[in-house]
Amino acid sequence: MTHTGLAPNLMTHTPEPLLTIHPTDAAAAGIEDGGLTHLSTGEGEILLRAEVKHTQRRGEIHAPMHWIGQFASSGPIGRVVSARLDPFSGQPELKATPADIESVPACFNGTLLRRQSGPLPDLCHWVRIPLTERHLYRLTGLRPMPEGEDLTRFAAALLAAPEDSEWIEVSDPKRGLLRVAALVDGAVEAALLLVRDAAALPPEAALIPTLGAPVPDASRSRLLAGKLYDKAAAEGPRVCAWFGVTPDAIRHAVVTHRL
Repeated sequence: MTHTGLAPNLMTHTPEPLLTIHPTDAAAAGIEDGGLTHLSTGEGEILLRAEVKHTQRRGEIHAPMHWIGQFASSGPIGRVVSARLDPFSGQPELKATPADIESVPACFNGTLLRRQSGPLPDLCHWVRIPLTERHLYRLTGLRPMPEGEDLTRFAAALLAAPEDSEWIEVSDPKRGLLRVAALVDGAVEAALLLVRDAAALPPEAALIPTLGAPVPDASRSRLLAGKLYDKAAAEGPRVCAWFGVTPDAIRHAVVTHRL
C-alpha cells in the first residue's frame, strides 16, 4: 500500500521488480544475472528478472513490494508471500516465506513504447514503466517469436496504434529481429523492438524521447536503430529518482555555485 500509482517516479530506484539473489545461490539454480526467474511458494508463483549481487545474504532472496499488478504481467510479489499475521500488531509475515527458484529460458526480448497502458498478449512476460504521458514495456518471450502474418498481428496488438497510422519496419527473420514504429502525422505514436539476444536492444534512454517526436524522412533509419536521440543515452543514471537528478547536474551545480 505504498500508493505507487500516485508517485510513479518512486519506482525508478530499481529498473523493474528485480529478484535479488546471491551469486552462489544463483549458480546452483542455473540463474544468470538479468535472466527471467520462476519463484514459487506455498502461496503461489511469480516471474521476476534476477539481479545477482554479493550484497544479498546467501540462502535468502529479496524482491521489492511496491510493484503492483498494473505494472507486471505476473502480478505483485504479495501473491507469493505468507499471509500469516502477527496476532497483536497484524503485521504480515513478509520476510519468512520459504521459496523455490528456477531459471526460465527467454525465447526473445523486446522494448515497447506506446501512449496507452493496459495488458499485453500472453505470449510474453512484461513489466510496465510509467513515463510522462507514455509507457515503456520490457518484454521477455515465453514462447518462440511468431513468424509471418502472425508476427505482424502480434506486433500490431503490442503497438495498439490507430488504424490510419503509418507503419515503418525493419525485419530480419534469420536473426530473430523486428523493429517497428507507428507514425501519426509524421510523429512517433508507438515503437516496438524485438530481438533474440537482449544485448542487441538499444539503450532505453535513447528510445524514450522518440515517442511523440517528429521524424524527418532522412532520420527514419536512425529511429529504428534507436539512434535518433543519441545524446539521451549519455545522461547517465539518476541519483534522485523523484526529481530526476543526474550526476552531471550535481557536478554542474557544484562548479557553478562553488558548493
